[in-house]
This record gives sequence, structure tokens and C-alpha cells, in this order.
Amino acid sequence: MQEIRMSTLKTVQLRYHEAEYFYTQFTIHSGPPYDSYFKMVCYFDAFLSSLVSIEEMVNECDQKRLRKIDLFRFIKALRNISVHHCVFAAPQPEAKFERPFFRHLSDSIGGEQQSSSKLAINYDVLREIFKSIEAERKNEKETLEAAQRYLSKLESQHQPMYIDLVLHDALKEVKAFVQ
Repeated sequence: MQEIRMSTLKTVQLRYHEAEYFYTQFTIHSGPPYDSYFKMVCYFDAFLSSLVSIEEMVNECDQKRLRKIDLFRFIKALRNISVHHCVFAAPQPEAKFERPFFRHLSDSIGGEQQSSSKLAINYDVLREIFKSIEAERKNEKETLEAAQRYLSKLESQHQPMYIDLVLHDALKEVKAFVQ
């Protein structure tokens, strides 16, 4: 985005475009030819921070509407974990929690890798992290309960859920608040 275009946007719109950029970079670095686990998790963290910060940039009515969306609260819970508790990519025992995601790599035996490596949600680990933080930080109870509802919804699909799909859906949900 050029500087002239940036200067025409409201703050909340610019922040949304940042989140879109971080999402795009996350997906670009999730497979060939730019596959990089380090960059994936950097852009993931940046996405979480930029998207959640939109909550503080909208009016009070929109804040209340955003807080009613379980998907947004799920993203906010992930941001809070990332900012206040651990680096998602850090190995144990250094990390406060076990990694709540695992990297799913495509098979390409004998040939060129064609598809992406993806971060899949480890439902049980993430649920335990939410419970642990809720016990520790009572003031986050509503956000964590909404995040757990959303996690249960994902889990009920009985298939691996990849974080890039969740991020994509979160962008779609939040877009209405930045017009």
C-alpha cells in the first residue's frame, strides 16, 4: 500500500489492512517456495495483535457487538496468551504451556512439495491452556468462555482445523466493523 492511500484511511481501516497483510504473509510462508515456521509464527502473532486492537479503535456500540462474536473472543484469547503468557512456537520446558498447534506437513515422497504446511489446532492442549488462564485470571472469564465455545464448535466438525482458516474467518467477521 502506498503512503498516499494510507493517508486516506481511518485508523481502524489501516489496522485492518495490517491484519490482512499479516494473514497474507502467514499463508505465503506456510509452504513452498517460502516455507518458514519462524515467519509463520511471527506473522501469526502480528495478525493476532493487529486484529484484536481493532476492538479499541471502534465506537462503544461496535465494541459490544464485537465482544458478542465468539470467533473474535477466540482470537482475543489467543492474542492474550501470546502477549501475556508465552510464545506459541517456544519449545517446552521454556514455554509456560505446551504448544497449542502442531505443524501438519503435506506428503511429497519422491516429488516436489506442492501444498502448504499448516498449523492445526490441538484442541485438548488449547482447552487446557484456556482453563489454566481462567483459573489464574478471573477478569478474563467471559473472553475465555467464549473462546472455549468457539473451540468446541471447531472440534465438533471432527476434522483437523487449520489456523489459517480461522484467521480468514476472523478477517471476514471483523471487516464489517471497519467500513
